[in-house]
Amino acid sequence: MNKFRLIVDPPLSGSVNMAKDHAILSAISHDGQSPALRIYRWIEPTVTIGYFEEINCKVDRDYCNKKKIPVIRRESGGGTVLHHMELTYSFTIRLNSGLIPQSVNESFQKIISPIINTLKEHIDGVEYRAVNDIVINERKISGSAQSRRSGVLQQHGTIIFDIDDEILASAIIHNEEKLKNRGFSSARQALTSMKDETGKDIDERFMEGFIASMISRFSKEFNVEFICSELSESESVMMEDYAKRFSSDEWNFKK
Repeated sequence: MNKFRLIVDPPLSGSVNMAKDHAILSAISHDGQSPALRIYRWIEPTVTIGYFEEINCKVDRDYCNKKKIPVIRRESGGGTVLHHMELTYSFTIRLNSGLIPQSVNESFQKIISPIINTLKEHIDGVEYRAVNDIVINERKISGSAQSRRSGVLQQHGTIIFDIDDEILASAIIHNEEKLKNRGFSSARQALTSMKDETGKDIDERFMEGFIASMISRFSKEFNVEFICSELSESESVMMEDYAKRFSSDEWNFKK
């Protein structure tokens, strides 16, 4: 059985969350650290944009400034995401591990599978939508993105537990035509959440149970034993440097 690190964090700022993931990726690629599953949350509403996105086309910066909502450019691709009342994961592993398919599509599906199976414990109609989404009746409840650097794959993604309609509608500039082509009249209509689907408020006890089940599903899917861990000393040093980058206008608002 393979051994992976398991890092379960309390809610953190967006810059620290991004920095931690990037430090893990760098340490695995350059320092030979063990693969890692990290599960985390957000201390405040935060918008992240994909590495290649033009921020002024995707984010209402005036609204975000007024509401003090951080906007952070990710290292990974993908679209603009509001992180708020959700659970987020990152899964970081060497591409030559033999545990994941080499193709982008197949690797997404493999890593997303434990999340789908965890959601199915609570909700009916959960489906995978290529290339990187989980949907219920075509409404997205989870999306993921990947980075591949120096022989290492890092996939991170979200599981939406609740949605703040006002922030969702105001912080992000949505592609109305794309939504209409999918049969939705608004971004909110295109999304769903654990609260929407179960009709229940999501409390800490439910969250802890969901995390435990998700860890178990990852363990079975990849035949791994998880060892509870923190960042290594070298990762902590890198994280502090990366956190400065993810907090800087030079990085986040570059064109």
